[in-house]
Amino acid sequence: MLWVLLLLPAWVVAGVACTRLCLAAVRAAAEETRDPVVDRHHDLTLYEAAFLSGGPARVADVTLVAMARERRLLLAHTGWATVVDPCGRDEMERSVIGAIGPEGQSRIA
Repeated sequence: MLWVLLLLPAWVVAGVACTRLCLAAVRAAAEETRDPVVDRHHDLTLYEAAFLSGGPARVADVTLVAMARERRLLLAHTGWATVVDPCGRDEMERSVIGAIGPEGQSRIA
């Protein structure tokens, strides 16, 4: 019989906690629908997505592949990269070209 006396307050506490959680969820949903002008959706750039999925090394790989697809960088199966167009279109490409060096060819693997 003693367990009933302990179970009733536990039910009350659980009920109050669930009610407060539901009210907080309703308030948050109402807040999101109230302000439709603010665009909270941010599309990730290719470099941001690469960084989140693999860190700085993945960003470098994505930059190399993107430049190779545009035929501005040649990637050999032997592990060498050759710069065809030394003008980078953004900061990442300029840093990759700078890392390859002034000769325009470097071992990357």
